[in-house]
Amino acid sequence: MYKKQMILQRIVSYLLLGAAALVFVYSLGLVTDLYDSKFSFYAQDIESPMVAGTEVYYLMQEFNQQLTGVGIALILVAVSQFVFQTHNRRRYYIANYITVCANTVAGIAASVWALDNIFKYKALFLQVDFETLKTYAEMFGFPYIESTFWFDASKVVFGILLVGVALNVISMIWKVALMSAEKRLIKQGKED
Repeated sequence: MYKKQMILQRIVSYLLLGAAALVFVYSLGLVTDLYDSKFSFYAQDIESPMVAGTEVYYLMQEFNQQLTGVGIALILVAVSQFVFQTHNRRRYYIANYITVCANTVAGIAASVWALDNIFKYKALFLQVDFETLKTYAEMFGFPYIESTFWFDASKVVFGILLVGVALNVISMIWKVALMSAEKRLIKQGKED
């Protein structure tokens, strides 16, 4: 049983690191379609933009920078599992429990915060006057993108992160159960 659990804890540690890196990469692409569609041009005057709703590009900038920072923080927290050998320890020590808890709290908090904001900005994006945007895009020769792909991709990105967090907790619970069973067997062996 220990061997299967050790394989799981190693896989989970790499999954968490990959999921954190995915959040970081996702943050770099989140406003790509808005940038490519020249929303910055249409909303130069944020108070009265040329195309209604395009000011969402400027409204998202601070959140996008924070999301990039959160992605970096998630990577660092995931790396802590490797620093404290959580990925390959046969027995867990206090630092191992702390890294699992830190990854759990960070993953859940980041997912709730990010998804809440992303859905809020998606709702703002959907308020863009796409008819006028298309007219101006054809007039100026700018790309016209109406897709919500980057907003919708957040469900997959943070879903992967939450699966990694859940598996990390399951792996820790399994590890605790195995360590307890081992202690009982050792105690039994000493009594006999």
